[in-house]
Amino acid sequence: MSLRLRVVMLTGLALLLLWAGAATWMLSGIQTKLEHTLDGRLAMSARMVAGLVSRTSLDIPASAVQFDHALKSAAHEGIACEVRTMQGEVLSRRGEPPTNSAARLPTGFSTKVVAGTEWRIYVLRDDAYQVTTADRIDERSDLTDRMLVAAGLPFLIAVIGGLGVLWIGISRGLAPLTRLSQELTSRDADSVVPVDAAHYPTELEPMLQSLNALVARLVKTVNNQRTFTDAAAHELRTPLTIIDTHLQVARQSTGDAVAPALDNAQHGVRRLRHTLDQMLALVRADSPDMLEQSSVSLADVLADSVLAVAPQQRSRIELGDHGEDITVAMPRPLLQTAVKNLLDNALRYSPVDTKVALRMSWDKDRRRCLLSVLDRGPGLSADQAEQIGRRFWRGDHERAGAEGSGLGISIVRTIVERFGGRLEFVARDGGGLEVLLDLPAHAPTLPP
Repeated sequence: MSLRLRVVMLTGLALLLLWAGAATWMLSGIQTKLEHTLDGRLAMSARMVAGLVSRTSLDIPASAVQFDHALKSAAHEGIACEVRTMQGEVLSRRGEPPTNSAARLPTGFSTKVVAGTEWRIYVLRDDAYQVTTADRIDERSDLTDRMLVAAGLPFLIAVIGGLGVLWIGISRGLAPLTRLSQELTSRDADSVVPVDAAHYPTELEPMLQSLNALVARLVKTVNNQRTFTDAAAHELRTPLTIIDTHLQVARQSTGDAVAPALDNAQHGVRRLRHTLDQMLALVRADSPDMLEQSSVSLADVLADSVLAVAPQQRSRIELGDHGEDITVAMPRPLLQTAVKNLLDNALRYSPVDTKVALRMSWDKDRRRCLLSVLDRGPGLSADQAEQIGRRFWRGDHERAGAEGSGLGISIVRTIVERFGGRLEFVARDGGGLEVLLDLPAHAPTLPP
């Protein structure tokens, strides 16, 4: 259903109910007042006849012609009227009133069915005469119906005309939306120019602001994807070049010279695999499918992350003693990937004779878990502190033989921020760096 039709239907229905209620109230009032008016006409006719009859009867004896003249002069058009004595003698009659039972009718108004016809009757008595006036109910109903139709017809015309005017008015009111649709349709596919809200009504300004913000986010996302693709292609080209070069050397070598070339090619394969694994982890961290939260034991994640480190490096990891386990509100695979990347970075940049410490604590006031990875590496310069976390940026890019892909911290930041966490880098006294993860968590449980 179109917006125009929806608005017309809802507004028209509201107006229709309002007009119908007003028309019903007015027509009901008209019908009641018309009934009172017709009853008043009966009573007035009876009183006029009674007054003329009284003057006529002063000439004793009065003739029937005199009574007929009085009745003809006083009775209104469409009213049956009868004059009779109190003894039951009919002195004069006009129309066809219910004469068979008129003598027994009560004084005043009454409704009676005589010979299958319903009458509205008014009876006026004095000492000598009884005056009866009557209307047929079906004739009164027909008159009432004509009056109601005449009064209700303007309402019907107003409803139909109002709906037509409403349709035209809403169509003109929605013209800016049609113009906006045409403007967006006529744009090029790569156009990112914001829609100028000044050319549209104020009511559309919030929608246009949201639309422009959406376009800006899409542009940023597309640019990020392009940058990521370019950087990924560059990063993947390097190990592939290394592998290709050393395979060519191995093909052209003989004897003991073949083994070093193959080792170097294998080293390139490992670097390529590591880069691909990191890229896959980054895609998973960005995936909406990974937004579903679950509860995971932080102690278990730390233990599994240590086991995932190369065996010759495990002895350098110092896992802090904790007396309570903390449950973190994150998916286990993502949290384990973040911890492993931080450990790999700390081990790579720290001297081989130093330890890398893992610490966790519980902030009960904020109901947050604090996880720290502490190393004795070179730390971060002011420039590096601004660059760290950028995809494919490496702090060791000037160091020969650097094996990092430049995605580790990017992955950690993406994972942590998607689940309401925070990543901080703090310089340690005596050299080194503390990487602090502030994560949403549940209250800790004491070990059995």
